[in-house]
Amino acid sequence: MVAFLTLFLGLIAGVHPVAVSVTAPVSLVEVELDGTIAGRARSAPWTVSVDFGPDLAPHELVARGLDAEGH
Repeated sequence: MVAFLTLFLGLIAGVHPVAVSVTAPVSLVEVELDGTIAGRARSAPWTVSVDFGPDLAPHELVARGLDAEGH
């Protein structure tokens, strides 16, 4: 299971760290912003710097934990 540790309580712009907690055997965490991979973390701490762009706008942020085979 992957859970966000970083919480955004409004619209943001610029580059911000996004941290997640991992509770299963994971080799890689991918963070996706609006359907595009924004960064990858290969070990703890599972943190990725994400560029939310220059303008305040709503986004979809997804974190995905993958095993050694990419599942």
